[in-house]
Amino acid sequence: TSTQWPGWSKITHIFSFGDSYTDTGFQLNRTQPNPSNPLGNPAFPGRTFSNGRNWLDFLTYSYNESQLLVYNFARGGASVDSFGNTSAPFRPFDIQLERFWQPNYAPNVTTPLNLTTPAPRWSGNEALFTMFFGINDINFSFRLPESNRTTISDSTFRTYKRLINAMYLAGARNFLFMNVPAVHRSPFIRSGGNTNAQANVNAIQNFNNRLQAMIDEFAKSRTDVTTFLFDNFALYNDILNDPQRRPETGVYTNTTGFCPQYSARTYNESSFIPRCGIPQRQFFWLDSLHPTPPIHEAMAADVAKMLRN
Repeated sequence: TSTQWPGWSKITHIFSFGDSYTDTGFQLNRTQPNPSNPLGNPAFPGRTFSNGRNWLDFLTYSYNESQLLVYNFARGGASVDSFGNTSAPFRPFDIQLERFWQPNYAPNVTTPLNLTTPAPRWSGNEALFTMFFGINDINFSFRLPESNRTTISDSTFRTYKRLINAMYLAGARNFLFMNVPAVHRSPFIRSGGNTNAQANVNAIQNFNNRLQAMIDEFAKSRTDVTTFLFDNFALYNDILNDPQRRPETGVYTNTTGFCPQYSARTYNESSFIPRCGIPQRQFFWLDSLHPTPPIHEAMAADVAKMLRN
């Protein structure tokens, strides 16, 4: 952290970028974040991939220490780099930032491109920028030959560096990065066998190591920034090994499978479908790749603890 970090209780705005683990379905041309609905639209908890609250919902409503306004640009399927495909359907990070955040929310914007209301006023000292990417980057490429993987990874992190520097130049000073969770233990990856899972975890470790190196380099070159790196990988491994170690996840009784009927997105965390055998909340995995709300709450609790300390 830098001497300019105001503390978690002084943060008033969050600008969030990511994939399905963060996505709440926010639309720029609809209701903006406000005190009665800090995430703006859609109605709480949003259209999430957890069939209930995700980590950003919990952080905003349950683990906040101030009134937050949260602008969430995350989209399911997003990777870091669009590789020049400006019509990429999953809205990668470069498109989230350059086509949606910068024309509407950057401090120098006087006439927002997509908003029906004036752009919010925020200061770098009181805003937190969050980034949670890597799952899709890895799943798109980990089965490719090593030379291809290296080329893609190099391009991905060149883009990542460029985007966080663009944020800095626009006034961002507080950055929260999330590394890739232990999704090699998801039903999606495990269904491919042990060799597939090993290749996936190797790719995760490579991505997370490069993310750490990028953050270190960024913090050294920009001495007035505060950077946090949250270790999703360790948390997910710990909970998958022993859900009872945390009060948020003690409800889990199945950490390896899922019931397809729960992935219908009813947004009812208390769902119980008899043919599934147990309530939704007792499954770690909602579907083959996305977890249910309890692990998201554990993420939010630990993120808030890190930001406080």
